[in-house]
Amino acid sequence: MADYTNILSKLQNAPPRKLNDHILIVDSMNTFIRSFSTLKAMNPQGHHIGGLVGFLRSLGYLVRTVDPTRVICVFDGKGSSINRKNIDPNYKAQRQHVRITNWGMYDSKQEEYESMSAQLERLKDYLDYLPVQCLTMEKLEADDIIAHLALEASKSGKKVTIVSSDKDFLQLIDGNINVYSPIKKTLFTVDNIQEELGVLPQNYNIVKALLGDNSDNLSGVKGLGLKTVIKEFPEIVNTPGYTLQKIYDECEKNIDGKSIFAKIIYDWERVKTNYQLMNLHEGVLDDKEILHILSVLKEPTPALQSGAFLHMLDTDKIESITKNTEGWLENFRPLTVFKQ
Repeated sequence: MADYTNILSKLQNAPPRKLNDHILIVDSMNTFIRSFSTLKAMNPQGHHIGGLVGFLRSLGYLVRTVDPTRVICVFDGKGSSINRKNIDPNYKAQRQHVRITNWGMYDSKQEEYESMSAQLERLKDYLDYLPVQCLTMEKLEADDIIAHLALEASKSGKKVTIVSSDKDFLQLIDGNINVYSPIKKTLFTVDNIQEELGVLPQNYNIVKALLGDNSDNLSGVKGLGLKTVIKEFPEIVNTPGYTLQKIYDECEKNIDGKSIFAKIIYDWERVKTNYQLMNLHEGVLDDKEILHILSVLKEPTPALQSGAFLHMLDTDKIESITKNTEGWLENFRPLTVFKQ
């Protein structure tokens, strides 16, 4: 018979986990919009509730599989894009002219917007009864709040899992920060991220500055692709601390060679602006905002109010979040036992 004494001893001697040992940070608008756009769930009154139901299902799944000690749901604040739009008016400009859904659930953009707003407000009511924290700040995008939380926790040796399909967060990955992509169903870590990006995560923002980002309506250098960037600037692949200035210096030195170097210099102001807009390592937060964000990590976990949560489900005539709603709620109960 195998001797399990040593294994049991290690388990018994393992220190109990504390509240900030593994922080799950959810890019909440990203999660909500993805659910709203893809899930056709309806309530008995015939109203679309895909954003609400999909978010809650995703949250339950994440808590069960990631097994965090703290959960923070971060939302964009009112006027969240203002600061970046002041830098570049084109930033996210295309999002004002398109519908989020495309499968005919709504008769007009206004009707869709009203449904989205109602579901989002109701979602926040549900979250108030769960042992999770919600964070939103006026004129701040969720990206900046999430990045600051993650980087500060990482500096303290704490583990962080960010949940988002936004590739901007991949630049933050280090020994403590992971990013889970719900679309690819992949957890990106220091062990697999370079295979995904082709370069070190800390150099990824340089690549994006050169290539642009269609999702944010930011154009890049015309005719430039990832393979060309890696070919012409090979140090970007494995050199920590590679800088945007090194790109410019290489282009200036070789400007009489390939035309791509001249194109980069010609578009250099655009590249610098892209870098500023996309860089999550250098925050745009003032001291007051930083203190407020970090105060969240000092707060205890809210109580799990199962009865009130189930009452809301019954009031809204949502029969279940999963096949077993009470079992779904049990995913959150372990979050209430962690202390500072």
